[in-house]
Amino acid sequence: MTVGIVVNRTKKLADLYYEKLSSAFSARGMEVISSVNNEETAELYERADIIVSLGGDGTFLKTASGALEKDIPIFGFNLGTIGFLTEFEPDSIDTTVRRICDGDYAIEERNVLEIWILKGDGRELFGYAVNDAVIMREIDANVCSLSVEINDSFVATYSGDGIIVATQTGSTAYSLSAGGPIIEPGNDVLLITPICSHKMGSRTIVARPDSLITVKPKDKAKKLRLVADGNRFRRLCENETVVCKASGKKVRILRIDPPNFYQTVAEKLFGDTKEESDA
Repeated sequence: MTVGIVVNRTKKLADLYYEKLSSAFSARGMEVISSVNNEETAELYERADIIVSLGGDGTFLKTASGALEKDIPIFGFNLGTIGFLTEFEPDSIDTTVRRICDGDYAIEERNVLEIWILKGDGRELFGYAVNDAVIMREIDANVCSLSVEINDSFVATYSGDGIIVATQTGSTAYSLSAGGPIIEPGNDVLLITPICSHKMGSRTIVARPDSLITVKPKDKAKKLRLVADGNRFRRLCENETVVCKASGKKVRILRIDPPNFYQTVAEKLFGDTKEESDA
């Protein structure tokens, strides 16, 4: 078996834990190939049977985009701050590597967004997103006006900083910061969350997973950009429309001891622990 390791060297102690991971896999007869500082290499995604993301959720998301195309399971050791997508902590390397090599794990599948850009009679596949697609104003632009349709039915026009279209996985990311709800895994809904909307009563819309979500700029002169998972960007030109839907592809997350979702929410989002809540 070949293990690919993607290392984010901007994280403290990343090099140390990479050496520990690499040595642990090699000691069990596994071939190890690596990609440093999130630089994707064709060899890693062509040859790896499993990919390890060594960093935080941002590293995981960037790695997942490559793993998704090749249908490769991915798991993460958490060196970040939140770590909603990364299951394993640095002090569990030996046990984790042993269980992976023994096949003692499960695969959890999550929905991903498929993002298209429409212009005139043509369309372009922008890519896929595990967390979200964000249509937002450029930092030096004024308020933008975006029209939202769901399944070809007009919903509303929002004036503000933009619109987030998120998966259930992305419900604990940017959408949450913009006031969206927390969605438990297994509820494969799509979320449409306005960012700093000027419309009174603006709230997140929770749509069915088979929904087609269309976001149309209303002001041609406004400078807008499309951002997928916080790491892929594209300036939107005049008359370009963004369409999002759940893809037939799934991101495959390797799980050894799946974390309790609500415990993770309590600890990582609310800074609470069971001991504190029982006090």
